Amino acid sequence: MARADDTASKSYFQSDRFFQVNRQWFFYVRETNEQGPFPTRESAEFELNAYLKTHIGIQTDAWDVPGATR
Repeated sequence: MARADDTASKSYFQSDRFFQVNRQWFFYVRETNEQGPFPTRESAEFELNAYLKTHIGIQTDAWDVPGATR
């Protein structure tokens, strides 16, 4: 239900957590912005999984991370 003072709908999107710069891979996290560089996307995915387990306490498989591909 829209509120009376809402004038426009908002668009939300989830961007890919992983990105590449100069053949090196990085990932974004809210707490520290970006982590990296890593030599491959797979190693960045592995390190993101380790980061989540260590810093946030999330027990997950790196493939469960949004944007991860097999």
